[in-house]
This record gives sequence, C-alpha cells and structure tokens, in this order.
Amino acid sequence: MAACLRLAQADALAEGSHYGYKYKGHSLHVRVNAHGEIDHIGLLLFPAWYRLQTSPTVCDFLERNLLERLLPMGEEARFRQAGEHVSFIKGSAQTALTLDTTDITGVSEERIDFKVYRVCWERQQSEVLKICFDMDYQMLTGCNSQELEERYLRQLRRFKPHKYVARELPFPKHTNVYVAAGDTFQIKEMRNDLYYERDSRGWHLTNSGEAASNTLRNMMLSIDFTGNPTLELTLDKFGYQTETITVPYKNWLQMGIDEGCTPFFGVKRRTDAAYEGTVLMVNPREGYVHLLSVEVPLETIGGANAVVKGRLYVYNPMHNLSKDYFK
Repeated sequence: MAACLRLAQADALAEGSHYGYKYKGHSLHVRVNAHGEIDHIGLLLFPAWYRLQTSPTVCDFLERNLLERLLPMGEEARFRQAGEHVSFIKGSAQTALTLDTTDITGVSEERIDFKVYRVCWERQQSEVLKICFDMDYQMLTGCNSQELEERYLRQLRRFKPHKYVARELPFPKHTNVYVAAGDTFQIKEMRNDLYYERDSRGWHLTNSGEAASNTLRNMMLSIDFTGNPTLELTLDKFGYQTETITVPYKNWLQMGIDEGCTPFFGVKRRTDAAYEGTVLMVNPREGYVHLLSVEVPLETIGGANAVVKGRLYVYNPMHNLSKDYFK
C-alpha cells in the first residue's frame, strides 16, 4: 500500500505513529514497529484518547479498510473485500474523508454476542458514520490461519519481558493466607484466582511443593510468580502441521496479557507423575481465545525451574469455542 500511495521516504521513518502523509487532503496514520517495519497504513479516524481505551486491531482494521475502499482496487483487493462483511449503517467510505479527529466528540463500539462489531462516530451528538462488521480476527488483521500462526511464533520469539505496575491487594491483618478472588470463564473449573501466603518475607504468591495445586495455579496465571518455569511449546498449525519451540513461560503469559487477553486456568486431572490442565487466554475485545493444554511434572512444581509442556491452538473464535476443550 505504501507504494500505491507513493509515500516519500516511508522506509526511513522512525518507530512509532506518523500523521504527516495525506490522501485527498485527509491525514493518514502510518505506524512503524520496533523492528523498523511499517505495520499499518490507513486513514486517521480515531482520536488518541479513544485508541487508548479500545482494541488497536479494530481501529487498524477500519482505518485500513476504509482507505482501501477509496483506492483503485485490483482483482485481489475486490475479492478480499467481498468477503469482509462490512456494512455502512450511516455514511460511506467517502464519509471517512470528512472525519476530523480534532472535532469528533464521540466514538462508540458495541460487541454483539462476540460475533459482530458496531462502531459509530459522532460530531456534536449527531451520528456521522456508523459501520457494522464481523468479529473475525482473520478479517481484522488481513491474515489467514497460516499467516497468523507464523506471526504469533515470530512475535513470541522476539518478545522481551517488561516491568508493569502490580495491582494492590487488601491483604488481611489477622491471617497468613489470602485468596485474591478472580473470575470464571464458561465453566466453574476455569478460574483465575491467585493464592498468597505470609511469612517472614511478607506477603507473596504461594510457591511450594507442599501446596502444589495452589502453586500450579499461581504459576499458570501470574507474571509475579517467583519461579522461572520453562514452556516446551508445540503449536498446532493449519494442515495438521506442528512446530515446537522452548521459551520462558512468563514470556508467553505476558505477551498474551499485552495483547489484551485475560488468563484462566483449570486442572483437568492429577496423575502419579503430573498435573494436566488448560490455560485460556481470552480476548473479548477482539473475539478470540488462545488455548494451551498443559502438563506439568509434579516433581518440578515448587522448584526454581519448573517445566511446562504445552500444546497451543491460537486465535480460536470465541463464539465457536466449545466446552469440550476441558474433557
């Protein structure tokens, strides 16, 4: 698209978002990632405040899609757009050229049954543009299954952990154990509670072989877990293919949280040798779930270097997710 738009010196842009380019007088949003690659070109449609509170993937899709509808299209682009199920409830792609992020007074997004988005722009409490489209992650990203899988592995290999602000908890004064109650997802076994204990070091996440079940849940769900578990990961790919890599488990967990996912974990069974369970990384804003089936040897739980063996299925549509995954 950069070549089609003839963006001068686009390959020399620094990391970050750039708004100096124009198309028919309307500002473009061009973004360069940390590796010097242009990963987004579209019409500038969203105020900065709105992007901070919603899915960047949805914003990128609409900015890119509406720009493509205004450009001269080849056969491939026409074929792709025919399958994108985008409907204009008010306005058209041409209306997007009239949007000015400095005078847009409201942008709203509805998610209907994890199947459909409805996004509306308002100016002075009057609807200017309203669009309805499928909650389909392949459509949103413009990638097919194989491309998403390759992108996921590439991002996981590149991922660098970073610090974040831990939430403050109301630890009790008169007991030495505490459960930070979380939520459930679909079934009661799939939870994200965390387990704490107090000793001479103060309050910390439980991490001991004597409390293996609680330790396992903390290890699967929290970046603050004190150990450094290793994930031996097999990605189940399109076409009955697989690929195996080894990464720190916390890298996998934090990358999912950075994507906007919330982790949930449930124990399926305990054998004489290992715990078996499922980790779900749930992204309701973008309508998908990563599903990781795990096996953790009992002898490694509570140690400094636990081992997690996992089989991963990525970008499963939320509305298609069956409870059979926990059988």
